[in-house]
Amino acid sequence: MDRYGIVYLTSMPNSLLLGAHMSTSGGLSTAFDRGTSVGCTTMQVFVKNNNQWRAKPLTDEDIESYKTAAAKSRITPVFAHAAYLINLCAIAPAILKNSRNAMVDELERCDTLGIKGLIFHPGAHLGKGEQEGIKAIAESLNIIHERTPANQSLTVLETTAGQGTAVGYRFEHLRSIVDQVDAPDRLAVCMDTCHVFAAGYDIRNEEGWEKTIKEFDDIVGLEKLVAVHTNDSKKELGSRVDRH
Repeated sequence: MDRYGIVYLTSMPNSLLLGAHMSTSGGLSTAFDRGTSVGCTTMQVFVKNNNQWRAKPLTDEDIESYKTAAAKSRITPVFAHAAYLINLCAIAPAILKNSRNAMVDELERCDTLGIKGLIFHPGAHLGKGEQEGIKAIAESLNIIHERTPANQSLTVLETTAGQGTAVGYRFEHLRSIVDQVDAPDRLAVCMDTCHVFAAGYDIRNEEGWEKTIKEFDDIVGLEKLVAVHTNDSKKELGSRVDRH
């Protein structure tokens, strides 16, 4: 288990899977051995370098090795986390274009490998306002989905701490994005415990957690929740600072 923390993922009713973000050093397929060694029943990976826009295409050998390892493993489903450079409501045209292209590329990689979904940070509006940011994210997702019409991997919005101008620190933001996307069935949500705590949702005890989950269900819907990143927070409740 590494610095990205534990990942809880639910894929079936009344089931709870436990895993972590696993390194793919030496090839994507190697993540399964690492995950097995620490007892994962699910896991998260990067499908390319997480700090670069582009990567070389997957080879037939990459794909075959990954699928062979997946077939032999009890670890399922697997989720991927998108590159941190991606900002689907970027102001700069070049960054917005690169962000959309990178999301398309990573979704295609996920689909090719049979990965359940691609988790991503919605974006930062950089001063143009939250509602404009939300509108731009939905527009980007519509373009991305139009370019990947047959893709079976979910596009998974991750809750944010709201640091800087980040969108997604309120459940209402996520609901608004879902409502503005033409293919809402392709969208799901990942809740990060550090992020929601820093955003102001008090989950320090069972009562607070239950209240937060009910609020999420009322606004977004629990049927949209496919993963929970369980991370602690170095900063106080409502700090809007993302520090695990």
